[in-house]
Amino acid sequence: MKILCPNYVKTILDTFHQAGFQAYIVGGCVRDSLLNKVPHDYDVTTNAKPEQVQALFERTIPTGIDHGTITVMSECPVEVTTFRQESMYSDHRHPDHVAFVNDLIEDLARRDFTINAMAYDPILGLVDPFGGQTDLEKHIIRAVGNPYERFHEDALRMLRAHRFAARFHFQIETQTKKAIQQLHKDIQYVSVERVRHEILEILAANPYEIENMTLLLSHWMPELESCRTCLQQTPYHDTNVLHHILRAIKLLDPFDETLAWTLLFHDLGKPACHTNKNGIDHFKGHPAIGAEIACRICKDLKMTNAQQKIIPALVYYHDEKMKDPLAFIRKFRIQKHWSDAWIRQLFIVKHCDIMAHSAYGQQTIKQLEALEIGYETCDRPMDLAHLAIHGKDILENTPLSGKQIADALQACLEYAFDHPEKNHKEDLLLYIESRPAWK
Repeated sequence: MKILCPNYVKTILDTFHQAGFQAYIVGGCVRDSLLNKVPHDYDVTTNAKPEQVQALFERTIPTGIDHGTITVMSECPVEVTTFRQESMYSDHRHPDHVAFVNDLIEDLARRDFTINAMAYDPILGLVDPFGGQTDLEKHIIRAVGNPYERFHEDALRMLRAHRFAARFHFQIETQTKKAIQQLHKDIQYVSVERVRHEILEILAANPYEIENMTLLLSHWMPELESCRTCLQQTPYHDTNVLHHILRAIKLLDPFDETLAWTLLFHDLGKPACHTNKNGIDHFKGHPAIGAEIACRICKDLKMTNAQQKIIPALVYYHDEKMKDPLAFIRKFRIQKHWSDAWIRQLFIVKHCDIMAHSAYGQQTIKQLEALEIGYETCDRPMDLAHLAIHGKDILENTPLSGKQIADALQACLEYAFDHPEKNHKEDLLLYIESRPAWK
């Protein structure tokens, strides 16, 4: 067993020891070292009170002094927290009261999971009162003590259990899992910003963990469970709707937050429009229903304004036909005024969706590839910036004004796209003059 403890952290520990205090590195840095992973940061726990910590070090920040946490500014910032006990959690998230104690074991007993409830001192070695090292070896996520108490104290821990399971590809221990299932409604006490962050971390680490979370996430996404039980008896699929969704997210490389949400939502409308004819399942209209669901979830999870706009749009058009590249480009760039960035996002969504189908369904990837080539090589004007005419030209050379100028520019864009050889100022002015509606 080798616990990584950099020199700057050892110096902090030595400072405590020389002053007569206990001090250990604790939590994630110990866990990651035991997993042969390099810790991203280090936390220290000590029986020194916050004011004593501040007196021992030259540069400190009282980041959470009421809860016993002081950040010691060293080569890298190190959070130092006094051994403590915590009282009731009235809001299911934060302790009502914190009491400082002199016993490391009491401090470790308040932590969430056994793999996070280990401490290490370079001289005394590993302190592991709850079997965290064994659970690491068994690939198990287990709550410290009574899981019902741990999750009743802090409902966020239920999501964290799944995040650690996704990150390390571990299983959640049976009693811990049962407690999550029984207390799943308490998740509503967690801020949606934190819920959103945890789900995103899970999608990035291992989206298949979502299959184990349908009940926990039902407060925001009840459709997940419907998708889990919705089979797809069709040549284009070889798995249920939810597994297909998560397979598509797994194919997202590099990972992208907005596209991960889009793929999570893209088929949520299928159970609501499921029909079966001659033993074949059909899901006609599911993109439109999925877009409505995506709108609701984006709003409920307080996503950015940009995400609330683009995600439902991508869901709505994820199944768009691709046989005619020119018609596709005309529809989205000319008529709907999608940006180049939106088009490229749609291509990625379609690619992941197609490749998450059965081998038979994946054959349409050739259509997508042809569409992408058609888009890349398209030398027709695709937005107003590519036109050879501008609003000032129309104002100076025609009697049009106000909204008529905007309408004329749009008409010229459509005309020049269909007739790229006419994308010249003189030709477009003649086109405007030829329009009966403007005479």
